[in-house]
Amino acid sequence: MKTILNKPELVSLLQQQLKDIEILCGEYDQENEAVIQSIAEKIVPIFHNTDHSKALLSQLKLSQLNMYCSSEMYNPKSLTNFIGLLKLKHKAGKGWSYAAKLDPSELKSVSQENWWNNKKVIIDSDGIAFTRAKIIKSVASSNPLLLNTSGWTVKDAEGNKSTINPIPETVRQVAFELLESFRDVDLNKESKLHYKI
Repeated sequence: MKTILNKPELVSLLQQQLKDIEILCGEYDQENEAVIQSIAEKIVPIFHNTDHSKALLSQLKLSQLNMYCSSEMYNPKSLTNFIGLLKLKHKAGKGWSYAAKLDPSELKSVSQENWWNNKKVIIDSDGIAFTRAKIIKSVASSNPLLLNTSGWTVKDAEGNKSTINPIPETVRQVAFELLESFRDVDLNKESKLHYKI
């Protein structure tokens, strides 16, 4: 039997998910990469509708809320791979790697549908596009993304080339955008769900 939650319970559940994501992001920032799957698992029920369950935002009738997006615009004429949510960062002794931007000044407002399902945030070496939804659902369910990263190489401190996986840092940046999007939102007030006692 399906349990139907009332509005205060749903609001509380969404607030708890956001709090958990923030805590997990703190752990990831302390170099605990193992929490990336947990972050993705916490994001999925907020946005993803299935045949068996409605996303928290759908249940709370919050689809009118815009999301913050930090992705660069994809240029189809570009010959390089596209990693829209990350920046290149150099660490002394480690060389170059991709890193989440985590910069509130780069955020633009977009619709939820555009943010979750439509906006391409990675285009791999085969020209396959990946949205936030595709990346987050894949990481949450432990399904490896079939991502061709053959063109993504960076050099370490010794000048050795290696291919880098942009997925963990992309998940971190998606979580950052999500948390920023809801930071000052009064969920009770914004929700179009009428509370029945």
